[in-house]
Amino acid sequence: MSNEDRGEAESALGDLVGDDEDDVPVPGYEAEQYLPSGTVSEDRREMFRREFGLVRAFFRSRPARYWRLQRRLNQARVGTTYDRYLTRSVTLATFAGIAGALAGALLTVVLTRLGVLGSIDSPVNFGTGALVRFVAENEVVVGGAALALVLALVGFGTVWVARLYYPSLVIDSRRRNIDVNLPHAIVYMYALSFGGMDLLEVLERTAGADETYGNVSDEFDMIIRDVELFGADLYTAIRNARNLTPSDNLESFLDDLLSVLDSGGDMTGFLREETEKYMDRAQNEQESFLDTLELLSEVFIVLFVAAPLFVVVIMMVMSFLGENTVPYLMVVIYAVIPLVMAAFLVIVSVLSDPYKQPDHDLKIPDDGTRVPVTADLRASPGFDVFRGLRLRARARAFLRAPLKPLYERPTLTLVATVPLAVLAAPLSAELLSVPLRSGVLLEEPFEATLALLVVPFFVVAFPLSLFYEADRRRREAIAEQLPDTLDILASANQMGVPLVKGIDLVTKNVSGALSTELRRTRNDMEWNYDIQSGLRGLADRVEVPQLTRTCNILAEGARSTGELHKVMSIAAEDTRHRFRLDRNRQQELNSYVAIVVIGFLVYMGVMVVLDQSFLGPITEQAASAGTNTQNPVNLDAESIDLYHALFFHSAVVQAVGTGLIAGKLTDNHVLSGLKYSIGLVALSLVVFYFV
Repeated sequence: MSNEDRGEAESALGDLVGDDEDDVPVPGYEAEQYLPSGTVSEDRREMFRREFGLVRAFFRSRPARYWRLQRRLNQARVGTTYDRYLTRSVTLATFAGIAGALAGALLTVVLTRLGVLGSIDSPVNFGTGALVRFVAENEVVVGGAALALVLALVGFGTVWVARLYYPSLVIDSRRRNIDVNLPHAIVYMYALSFGGMDLLEVLERTAGADETYGNVSDEFDMIIRDVELFGADLYTAIRNARNLTPSDNLESFLDDLLSVLDSGGDMTGFLREETEKYMDRAQNEQESFLDTLELLSEVFIVLFVAAPLFVVVIMMVMSFLGENTVPYLMVVIYAVIPLVMAAFLVIVSVLSDPYKQPDHDLKIPDDGTRVPVTADLRASPGFDVFRGLRLRARARAFLRAPLKPLYERPTLTLVATVPLAVLAAPLSAELLSVPLRSGVLLEEPFEATLALLVVPFFVVAFPLSLFYEADRRRREAIAEQLPDTLDILASANQMGVPLVKGIDLVTKNVSGALSTELRRTRNDMEWNYDIQSGLRGLADRVEVPQLTRTCNILAEGARSTGELHKVMSIAAEDTRHRFRLDRNRQQELNSYVAIVVIGFLVYMGVMVVLDQSFLGPITEQAASAGTNTQNPVNLDAESIDLYHALFFHSAVVQAVGTGLIAGKLTDNHVLSGLKYSIGLVALSLVVFYFV
């Protein structure tokens, strides 16, 4: 929220009631105060209408009705006043209503050409009045108008309700993000306070670390802006943030902080105690979240195993009795199941996003030492030599590790694999003698699906999953080594070993990617005499969240205290706590991933049983019965082949979706599920090849 918008949002409600004698002061942040129950004077209403128009004036002149919405907008950091927000909501809802009306008119034309509207009897069939005769004579017009009106109302109402509830959804997401990051932010504040910083500077540094502590930094940033821009004292600014924050945990922390400020207690000791308390709360919060994910795993079994099987069996039985249910079954397999799986992924993503550690990218601020490349510099005699050396150094680095960019950014593989997948489809079709025509996926289901869908999927998914898993394992290895590395550094520093020498000592006791990066950091510190830039450069290169927080803490601690070993111990405990949380999540959910995969195996097994042990004997019985009128089964060989294709395609769709959902549940990342999707799709191919 910009300062200008925030100032307007905070003062708007007070401006509405004016200076009338009956008005009372309007609250700022205090939740226990309320807006006046009286109405805005008519003169002020008229002023609003002239200045803002009828719609915005209508909302602006009713502050007592919308003060809760204004509070939610402030908590969601929307950055606007309630009257502006509602006016824009009316505009968007009106456009949605118009779009709904146009869709209704278009649907009316389609239904009229299909003869649907003309065959509907008039609902007004009582009496002999003019209205009854008009409706009976113009059924198509009246039906189309009613359809357009209904869709317009649905469009308007949907957008209006969504806009009203949007701030609440943002608030809920911010609340969970604050609860997850608050323990780590308190650890950071404890390290800074231990280094000798006063509380205002500690809050300012925490507010500036938004790339590390997310919405917690945004809450503290409000405190700093109240002090520096609006002239409030620190006590009042903290109280304002306490009354506005959406997080009960942060509210409780700020209450305790106000008590310490009021009593003049030991701030460092207070932050140390709060660190332990909120780490325990984070553990409880994650356990609650894991219970939610476990429930979603069970919902998955119902939605994507039991429900599709029930629908398939019902439609098959109906088809035996002469109903043409194949189109409906195709809609379920090719549209409903993928869309519901996508919606399920979105739900899991929305619930998991606040608990996801951000992909930190801690940039090193420009200290003014970078020399801009000007025309005079290019004309200098040594510039060409320097540029040649740089290009050769970059070329050698690329030749030593040509695939390094793909390990760091696995999605870069899509640049090459997507065009290859497009080329692989016709080549595979040619090798398998699959004709490229419409309907071939149903006529030759196995060969056509393999050539046109599965092979391109493997071409894209294999490299992406390979490099993603390599990068994930690298991050996990660094996160696992980090606490022990910090303990070694702390012990060495406590015995008088400087940080740079301590890093050199650590590189002899650890291996892997962390050892390599620490050697680069040691050289950076020795050559540039800048510990802070070296640590932040390490975090910027590795981009592991735990390491980013650690480097941030050590950079501030190295600048503010001589007892760096205690700061390292603080950072080690924070990192060890985060690693335990991540490991506990994986251990808890591995069993549920097995349940999800077993659910897919059950689904595929039932499809195979229906195809081989049910459809075949039923068809043979129907053929032997001939034209016997007592034979209720109406199914031929062509229908059997079509059902076989649909069963195979449903298994492939389920394999891809099940794998992605399993990855999202365990590691909170869809790409982590590609390995499951690849394995399940390959298993589906093997099973249906032999059946």
